[in-house]
Amino acid sequence: MQSLPETAADRVIRKAARRFLWLLFLLFMFSFIDRANVGMAALTMNNDLGISASQFALSLTSFSVAYFLCEIPSNLILERVGARIWIARIAITWGLASAACMLIAGPISLIILRILVGIAEAGFAPGAVLYLTYWFPQYHRARVNTRIMLAQPVALALGATVSGVLIGLNGMLGLAGWRWLFLLEGLPSVLLGIVALYFLTDRPADAKWLTPTEKATLADCLARDNAAQEWRNPIGSRHAITRDLFSRNFLLISLAFGCLIGNANALGLWMPQIIRSLNTPAAGVAAMPYWMTGVLTAIPSLCALIAMPIWTWNADRMKERFWHCVLPMFVAAGGWCAAATLTSPAAQLAGLVIASAGCIAAWPVFFALPSMVLPPRAHAAGIAFLNVFGIAGAALTPFIMGIMKDRTGTFAASMIAMAAVLVFGALAMFLVPRRIFANSDSAETSKEALLF
Repeated sequence: MQSLPETAADRVIRKAARRFLWLLFLLFMFSFIDRANVGMAALTMNNDLGISASQFALSLTSFSVAYFLCEIPSNLILERVGARIWIARIAITWGLASAACMLIAGPISLIILRILVGIAEAGFAPGAVLYLTYWFPQYHRARVNTRIMLAQPVALALGATVSGVLIGLNGMLGLAGWRWLFLLEGLPSVLLGIVALYFLTDRPADAKWLTPTEKATLADCLARDNAAQEWRNPIGSRHAITRDLFSRNFLLISLAFGCLIGNANALGLWMPQIIRSLNTPAAGVAAMPYWMTGVLTAIPSLCALIAMPIWTWNADRMKERFWHCVLPMFVAAGGWCAAATLTSPAAQLAGLVIASAGCIAAWPVFFALPSMVLPPRAHAAGIAFLNVFGIAGAALTPFIMGIMKDRTGTFAASMIAMAAVLVFGALAMFLVPRRIFANSDSAETSKEALLF
């Protein structure tokens, strides 16, 4: 396939990408680590402090609710004070709040501190996505967003492995291993926040590392992109946008997305305890060391890391969206059922790998749907609307798993429930007329391969 010639705009966009995408990736990665490390800490923390599965699940839901309530105010402040200062502030405070979780003394302090982490981190993900719109025109953002999304499986794999080792520090200087985990995994976010304060640039016009010609080229590129967006999205369409967002078809798609993200979040937070439960005396083996639990917990995330770009590439190559959203959900549901019903630990782990890969692979494809289902004026609002349903799913599913674990004593019923949630979401997609998904060709994916 013959590649398109690189333009001046391509070169300056590539320069901007090399300047700070690595930093945003690291920030995203540690944000996911600081969200999910409580799942590894729970392996010993819950026992030490007498925290039940339901109480632990309530702390997970409390985090999501706090994050949700503070997300919009945080984004409004970002626009007022600038992305550089606000993203740095978010990273520093969430790192400090996460490190402070080493002081947890019981169920109440667990919930309070996880709420503080949610408040501190609120607005980072949408704020970073908004920041990218200051630097990249519309047709370059799809691949940029996908690269940043890869931070989640990387974080879950790396975080699980490192966390398993840190729990092994139990007793060093008189501290429990899970306390070392929170402290040592929270501090890197503080350091990255300081780096962001001095390394990020609010707008292209402020970039001293761009030449005047490069600034003019990028400004012209963004101006033309904004003009095209304004032409497609005229002023005075607020009520029409609301009507579009609450249309039957988009509500069904958002519901399916909430089911998907809820499953991905439940996997990330409960995976260490599920993996640990596979290694019981009934399985005929001794309890595994915690570092091995971390390594095994990383395997599903590593497989998801491979599956995501391949599945996204295939969706773009085939210019198809519906089945690339629905099939992974059914496959992931099958993985949950296998993990819940099979008796071999290896087969159960394989089921968790399938569930993880299915949930993560479909995630970026869903973000292509607002541009297919909604008119242009509602695309940006549609992505935010999807995110709201995703947060709702992330808040509910871990709580459901915790309650069912307490009532049944095992994770089998919880995993079947997660499979049912995925099937419900996939069936909701079938209620959307298939003709809506007929044209998935998008200008957003036409040139990114040249740049990234």
